[in-house]
Amino acid sequence: MQMALAAVSAGASIYSGVMQQRAYNAQAEQAKIQGRSQAIAYKQQGAMVLRNLNEFLASTIAVAGAGNVDPTSGSARVMQEFARAEAYAEYGTSLDNAVLAKEGAAVQAQIYRLGGRAAFLTGITNAAGTLGQGLQRSLSLQPGATAP
Repeated sequence: MQMALAAVSAGASIYSGVMQQRAYNAQAEQAKIQGRSQAIAYKQQGAMVLRNLNEFLASTIAVAGAGNVDPTSGSARVMQEFARAEAYAEYGTSLDNAVLAKEGAAVQAQIYRLGGRAAFLTGITNAAGTLGQGLQRSLSLQPGATAP
């Protein structure tokens, strides 16, 4: 009877470990999805920066042309070069952030998977300990056995 109860308890420990591992794996997948979503948002931000740059350059050229000023020289050119430099820096930052979001999510997913593996192994270890205790109790309750 003691061994049967120990076996049921051990099975519950293993099942608990498996369920915890599944939960951690689900969290890992969610982390990866979140990272991809953040990366897409950063890429969209970068595209918006380039769009705004194009609009600014077009308006600068139009205003310079309307005033009979050469848009490729003087202050018009300086403004365009400054806008380009700022936009390229911001665009590069957006792309870097996209990469960091995906990589960070991958690392977090791996941490969750390792946590799941540890939970599974803990379940196995607990099950082995429970079976060992059940065996010890079972043997100590048999007629003629001496208590430890």
